[in-house]
Amino acid sequence: MRGLMMGRFQPFHLGHLSLAEQILSECDELVVAVTSAQFNYIEKDPFTAGERVEMIHDSLAESGADMSVCYVSAIDNQFNIATWGSYLRAVLPAFDRVYSGNDYVHMLLGDAGTQVIRPVFLDRGVYNATAIRKMIAAGSTEWSSLVPDATHRILKRINAESRLVTIMKSDTRPVEH
Repeated sequence: MRGLMMGRFQPFHLGHLSLAEQILSECDELVVAVTSAQFNYIEKDPFTAGERVEMIHDSLAESGADMSVCYVSAIDNQFNIATWGSYLRAVLPAFDRVYSGNDYVHMLLGDAGTQVIRPVFLDRGVYNATAIRKMIAAGSTEWSSLVPDATHRILKRINAESRLVTIMKSDTRPVEH
């Protein structure tokens, strides 16, 4: 059985890693879909799809996950919501069930006949990518304990603090369309 988890992973944090581990404890294989792949260098989505794929791959590998049963794919958003379920099946490796705590995802994929499981999440108030981005931009070091070591190294390497500060103070303020 193959389980799917989806998210923007801006950045990939320990809550995400915990969910991946939960799925791997219940399924034989894991598919991670990095959504909103077409968005980057904006406040909500500051990291590129490639950077996020690397964060996830390296974090899973470093956690001891068997990478021969893990697939990480980046996908663009589908704007025809009614066909979203078939779009996921067309662009991702095959999956048997989806893990999501999002009621909208439950409705859309459930209506499309996909089994959707409500996972057990780590404290979502603590493991929150928006809050982590704000900590990084503020120059706090607290965020480093909320992400896997591999993600931390990647964020340092790409100078995430400088990127976030620049994006947040920009008067250009590009938005998603």
